[in-house]
Amino acid sequence: MARRKYAGRMASLYLHIPFCVRKCEYCDFVSGVAGEAEIDRYLRALDRELELRFPGGLAPDTVFIGGGTPTRLSATQWLTLGGILRRRLDLSRCAEFTSEINPGTLTPEKADALRAAGVDRASFGVQSFHTRYLQGLGRAYEAGTATAAVQMARNAGIARVSMDLMFALPGQTPAELREDVDAALAHDTEHLSLYALTYEDDTPLTRQLQSGAVTPCPEELEREMFGLVGDMLAARGLPRYEVSNFARAGAACRHNLVYWTLGEWHGVGAAAHGLIGGQVHRNPPDWKVYCDAIEAGRLALQTEAAMPRFERAETLLLMGLRLTQGVELRRFRNLAGEGFHTLCAAPAARLIEQGLLELNQTHVRCTNEGLFVLDEIIVQLAAGMKAMPGTVNDQ
Repeated sequence: MARRKYAGRMASLYLHIPFCVRKCEYCDFVSGVAGEAEIDRYLRALDRELELRFPGGLAPDTVFIGGGTPTRLSATQWLTLGGILRRRLDLSRCAEFTSEINPGTLTPEKADALRAAGVDRASFGVQSFHTRYLQGLGRAYEAGTATAAVQMARNAGIARVSMDLMFALPGQTPAELREDVDAALAHDTEHLSLYALTYEDDTPLTRQLQSGAVTPCPEELEREMFGLVGDMLAARGLPRYEVSNFARAGAACRHNLVYWTLGEWHGVGAAAHGLIGGQVHRNPPDWKVYCDAIEAGRLALQTEAAMPRFERAETLLLMGLRLTQGVELRRFRNLAGEGFHTLCAAPAARLIEQGLLELNQTHVRCTNEGLFVLDEIIVQLAAGMKAMPGTVNDQ
């Protein structure tokens, strides 16, 4: 199968599985509960979408299966998905194939089926090793399952292991966070993602916050925890390479780096989106609407107009400043049509004076303090660009 190029760059592939055992208290992702027949229907739609969109096949650089909970699928359904991917994709030169895994839903049979499908990197959504925090997050069914799940994956031949943890949980202490990090590292984890708990609109946890049933972590304590994990993991050989991600040498997530550097990727499945040739492609979020369209013989895919220059520049800063290496100034100019020094001079000068931003001849990057207030930095830089006269909003 020929290896394809899109807009001069190789493309990655994201595939969305929108099903879960149950909805977590904090989650606002596109996901929900479904029966076996509904999941089988969805897999047939995925097969058909791949066939319609890539009749000559696709040879992705990286593959990431996310959700939802991909391991909500049964072992038999994973074998079906693996057969679909072998028919529609050339994985012979795929550099990284990741699947998200919720520890409480993995079995040895599923682990074998994941490996047979091509998965070589497991991303475990552990969140915490403390049962009381899992209960607060609506994930009590996973308490105590992480160790067994990691062993299942390794027994199946999935050697690369990443774990997601959460911090700034209501009532959590720095000592408990240290215990979680130590527990994760005890599994010989090569990659860790640590996310501060956020209260998303219209989620059960946010409603608990609004009613006073939970008390949020104080900002100063969250800041302390942010610094604690950075220092702790750097000392253990997993330095921060992105605001929430830490990895041993050579173990950074290649797929996510495509997003953070505004590379090119295809999105397949309900709610999935991609970026190819400067155009954003989206599928509808409702998986039943998605299946209806595919079964009618048409793509559910919606193609938006190419991003204007301002949006390209803003998105590159939004994503690229998450990385500790920052944004390459030449790449910014190529996407924005103007240099960073021209478009962002005034806000950048203020942020540099405040110790939040650093600028050299090749890159602009956040300081450690700046990473903690990244959202505010992006707001200030974007506002500065919008205030610039000229053609920054042109195509």
